[in-house]
Amino acid sequence: MAKITLGVPVTVAPLPVTRLRAADEVFITSTAAGIMPVTRIDGAAVGDGRPGALTARLTALYWAKHEDPAWTTPVE
Repeated sequence: MAKITLGVPVTVAPLPVTRLRAADEVFITSTAAGIMPVTRIDGAAVGDGRPGALTARLTALYWAKHEDPAWTTPVE
């Protein structure tokens, strides 16, 4: 297990669908779209069916980094 800058524990490993369905919150990421909450899996709500606190925190950080010149490369 590693810790990223935010102090959030991170584990890189296969994720069985049973654990995914039982999660309190789920999100997916991409460089183009950022952090995207997953609120339903196979029609069933993830957690309470709304984006969770960690997803919101990471989304805010992702977009803040877009404004930080140290994390961006201008496209001409």
